[in-house]
Amino acid sequence: MRKIEIIEDVRIRFPGRDEEFNLGVEVGALSVLLAQGNPVLEREISVQALDQLKPIADRFRYSLSVAEVSGEMVHVRLERYRRRPQLRVV
Repeated sequence: MRKIEIIEDVRIRFPGRDEEFNLGVEVGALSVLLAQGNPVLEREISVQALDQLKPIADRFRYSLSVAEVSGEMVHVRLERYRRRPQLRVV
């Protein structure tokens, strides 16, 4: 049973649940934060969650950088892409 960070400094555990459930909560919580448009997010997540998080981050226009913390956990930093200025022909 591991602790999952939902928002900054708020972590929860789900006793009696399997790892697949934990993975769903972990990816779901990060997806909500990405959808809210936070400019920068930093979290420690499981390696399994990283595979699911990459396409979600791309879809919400975030760049993803990864640093290994331990064998099963990685530290991720998600930064929102900067928008290009819209050019108009006059």
